[in-house]
Amino acid sequence: MQETVQNLFNESIQIQVASADSIGPPVIAAIDKLVQALLAGNNVFTCGDESNSFIAAQFAELMLHGCALERPPFAAIHLVGQAQGELSQECFARQVTALGNTGDVLVVFVTQTQNERIHQAMTAAVARDMSIITISGDDPGEITGLLGALDIEIRIPSLVRARIIEQQLFLAQTFCDAIEASIFQGV
Repeated sequence: MQETVQNLFNESIQIQVASADSIGPPVIAAIDKLVQALLAGNNVFTCGDESNSFIAAQFAELMLHGCALERPPFAAIHLVGQAQGELSQECFARQVTALGNTGDVLVVFVTQTQNERIHQAMTAAVARDMSIITISGDDPGEITGLLGALDIEIRIPSLVRARIIEQQLFLAQTFCDAIEASIFQGV
C-alpha cells in the first residue's frame, strides 16, 4: 500500500511540474483576459462536465467571495445543469443565451472528450460574441474545434482524469489569486 500511495504522489507531482513547464503562457493569457473582462464590467460564466462541475462551482464561489483579500465580489455565474428531459442537454446554453453578452467570458472545465452540454454552451457563447477559456486534459476532443483565434485553450499534460481534476482545481484557485493581485494590488 505504501508503494501505491507513493506512486500516486509522485505522479501528481510530475504532472504539476510538467504543467508549470508547458501551460504557463496560456494561463497568464487567461488571467489577463479575465482581468480585462472584469474591469470592463463583464461577467464570467463557468461550467464543467459531470466530473468537473464542482470545480466550476468552486471557481465561481472564489470569484464571488474572494481568496486572500477582503474585496467586492466579481461578477461570476456558475451554470447549473438542473433541467430535466429534452432541455437537459441545452441547460448551459440556455443560461448563456439568456444572460451572456459581448465581452463576457465562459470558462469551461472538462475531462470528457465529448459532452453535449459543454458543446452547446460554447456554441451559445460564440453566438453571443463571448470569449471562451477551456481547461482540459491532453485530449480535449471536440471542444478545440469550437475555439476562435482569441479564445484560450489550456491543456493539462495528462490523460488521467484524477490528475487533470487536481490541476483544474489548482488553476481555479490560481486564477482567483492572480486576478485579485492584478486588480487590487497592481501586480
